[in-house]
Amino acid sequence: MKDRIRPFYLAVFFLFAGMTMPVAGELAHGFVYLRDVVPDIRQDMRYASRNNFMRKRLPGYRAAECVLTEAAAKALGRVQNAAVEAGYSLVVFDCYRPQSAVDAMVAWVRTGGGTDPAYFPKVTQDRLIDQGYIGAKSSHARGSTVDVALDVLAGVDDLSRPFAACTRRDRDTGDFGTPFDCFDPASQTSSQAVPRRAQALRRTLVKLMQRGKFQNYPGEWWHFTLQGEPFPNRSFDFPIERR
Repeated sequence: MKDRIRPFYLAVFFLFAGMTMPVAGELAHGFVYLRDVVPDIRQDMRYASRNNFMRKRLPGYRAAECVLTEAAAKALGRVQNAAVEAGYSLVVFDCYRPQSAVDAMVAWVRTGGGTDPAYFPKVTQDRLIDQGYIGAKSSHARGSTVDVALDVLAGVDDLSRPFAACTRRDRDTGDFGTPFDCFDPASQTSSQAVPRRAQALRRTLVKLMQRGKFQNYPGEWWHFTLQGEPFPNRSFDFPIERR
């Protein structure tokens, strides 16, 4: 009997809250697939694969698709236009992140563990929350935050030089000094521990994203949130399905 009553109360809640209940396989109201808005932005969705610091696909990532609020997707389109004019193209690593994935990250940190030269060479796994690299709340769950880099359209950048930290390489992007999700002080946007060429590319990315009204998080050169985002106080947890 309780199982029959629960959907009724959920429907009443969404009705009075002015929201619609997402149907399985559909996006929440106000969200879109980036590919439908800006198809020329390359997507390298790390948490939908094993190519991430947890070495496994995260909960909620049922498809390797960038999902964003419609406002953020359109703003990113304006950034892409400016980037192409400057000889670059955007590459996105993560967009909307279900809260279940955020929770999985926190639970993983609490299992303990040592360092990882590919992702966190100087801090142990159990300290990633304390050091501010992973949080119980993420702006990604609000749907207007994106992790992004620049691809050099004139050709693949020289990746033979070692990064300042983290042994991984992000192929087909410019040299930003550290790869995406390198949990190290060298990943701070204004870090001078990386080569001048990388510092310049980071500044270029910030300027381009600012044209679309995206604000950078100083602790991560790749992390940007849309100013005036439509859901500033709400985290979502619908899964990312195939288009």
